[in-house]
This record gives sequence, structure tokens and C-alpha cells, in this order.
Amino acid sequence: MRILQISDLAPPHIGGVEKVVWKYSTLLSSKGNDVSILTSALPNVKRFEKIDKVTFKRIPKYALLMPSLNTNGFDIIHAHSYLSFLGLSLEKKLKNSVIIKHVHSVYGLELEEFTGWSVSRVFSKIEKYLLNADCTAYIVPSEFTKKKLLEFGIVKKIHVVPHGVEYSNFPNKDKAREFLNLPKNKRIVGFIGRMSKGKGPQDLAKIWKDVKKIFPDSLLLFIGPDPDVKTSGITGISDLVKKILIDSDSIDNVIFTGMVEDGKMPFYISSLDVYVSPSINEGFGLTLLNSMAAGIPVIAYRNSAIPELVGDSGILVPTKDVDSLKNALVNILSDSKLYKEMSEKARERSKNFTWENSVNLLYDVYSTYL
Repeated sequence: MRILQISDLAPPHIGGVEKVVWKYSTLLSSKGNDVSILTSALPNVKRFEKIDKVTFKRIPKYALLMPSLNTNGFDIIHAHSYLSFLGLSLEKKLKNSVIIKHVHSVYGLELEEFTGWSVSRVFSKIEKYLLNADCTAYIVPSEFTKKKLLEFGIVKKIHVVPHGVEYSNFPNKDKAREFLNLPKNKRIVGFIGRMSKGKGPQDLAKIWKDVKKIFPDSLLLFIGPDPDVKTSGITGISDLVKKILIDSDSIDNVIFTGMVEDGKMPFYISSLDVYVSPSINEGFGLTLLNSMAAGIPVIAYRNSAIPELVGDSGILVPTKDVDSLKNALVNILSDSKLYKEMSEKARERSKNFTWENSVNLLYDVYSTYL
């Protein structure tokens, strides 16, 4: 089977969608399929190359608007890129190609808060139009995202294909902290993700002063970079988070890691005592799942696909309720019995999500339309 994955960005650029595209590509390739990724060009990165039997073709980003110039000969066109949706709808009409649109998240009117853009209402209308552009079928990672598509008036078949745990070997806490040169005797709380407003690191910064009063020996890690506004269109807020911490006199024992090599991420996850995700919108929640797989208790806002993923294996609080966020964090750091219970539940629930199951579901979707 010849499969083309189309994505706005792809490795070496790192993000949630990029990781999913790469994981599917390598798994499909390992099963004997001919897989290519069509994506936007990046500075100092080859336009054409093959990595792990997956072919990369990188073109100017605007050219993704008319992807049909690069789609000849493929059995399946699996599009993760909003930019490509309109052009692919024309290809569907003219060539009856198999076009599968993969919608990782629906932002709607939350776009301004999530990205920092001030055109949320306009984009919501554009988003709805692009999502409704003709295709063969849709793939989404969660029932929540499926529901959002139905609210947008989608009538074609929507297939739910959850992701899997990203890493398989998590070191124990002591080994992880030793590797990262982190103290073994401190409580370490972590945020993992891009430093953008919609992911909520500013809310964790707002509560840190009060947490530190109760646990003076605690350490806070912000694990992830500011997004590159030139490639993602999303504004970074590391400086804002630092200002909140400085103004509250609580920036001591706070570490900003910036970009982390993928091979080191299991060590950072395992080094944590608690993972806090104050995100306002998750189409799935890959960083939550990774932390759960390592047995790290998770605290998150109760919104979007997060309750579907976490279930009763984590502590969920009302969105933007920073007092509830603080209380949940204090409670789990104070209660060893609760901590152990949440750790065990998280690890057990994560076993329901594997990439092998995910790619098998993906195969089923492909087979339906060939």
C-alpha cells in the first residue's frame, strides 16, 4: 500500500501532531507499506530524504494549499494539515482519491486563548469551512473530538483512533534524577509541553508561591520550549511565566528546560512526583498519557478529551480554577495513600492505549475505503 501523510510540520520539528505522524509512518513502513510524508520546508533541513524507510518531501508551506501536485500514485492520502483540506477536496471531486482527514483537535472560539491570536471568531468560521470540505472520511483521536466535528455539521464517517503511549522504558525515579542531575530528596512538580497560553503554564506559576509555602523543599520544572511563531503561528509565554514567578518572589528552585531531546524525555517524566496539565483544550493528551504510563499522578483541568483519557486515574479540577488546581496539588503531595493510589491507577489505565492497537485501527479505516 502506498500511503501519503500530509502534515504542516514534521520531524525534526517536534510537536504532538508531528510525533503522531512520525509514529504512524514508521509503524506502517515496518509492516511493508511504502510511506511518504509531505510537509513544509524547514531551515537547514533537506528537502528530500529517506529516514527509517520513510520518504520526506518538504515544500514551501504555501504549496500545501495545493497538495495534488504531489499526490499521484498513492492509494491513501492521510491529511493532518488544515492547509491541505481545501485543495484535497478538489482532488476528491476530480480524481475520487481516497482522502482521510485526521483532525487532532478542534479549537473553535478558544483559538485566541490557545494560540495568542486575536482572530478567534474569524478563524472559527474558516475552521468550520475547511473541516466540511469534501473528503472520504475522518479520523479523530477521541470521542470528544468526534462530538465537536458533529457539532460542525460533519456528515461523513468519523473514525475514533486513539494514540498510544509514546515511550516504553521509563527509568526509576532515582536513576532519572541522577541522570538529569536533579536532587533526589525534593518534591518535583512538572509541566510538559510548549510554553503557550493555551497549555496553561501561567496558571501553574500563579499557584507556585502558595505551594512553596507548604513544601519549601519543592522544585518546579517547565519542560518544553517556546513555540516558534514563524513555523507554528503560536506565541510563546516563557517570559510571562517568569515574570509571574519573579513578581510573586517564587522563582527560586524553578527550572526551564527549553527543548528536550526525545531520548531524555522518559527521564524527565520519571523524575517527577506529580505532572500538572492546566491546558484548556486537548484533542487527546499525549503528555498526560506518557506520565500515566510512568506511574506519575496527573492533575489537569476537566475539559475537552482529558476526562475521556484520564478517567478516575488522575485528579481533574474545573478549568481555570487555580485555587482548585493548587488544592489538588497540595493534597496529593500531602497524602501518601492517595499518591500511591493515583500512581497505580494511572499506570494501569495507560495500558489501554498502545500504538499497536492504534495502527491496527488505522489499517481497518484504510481497508474500508480501498
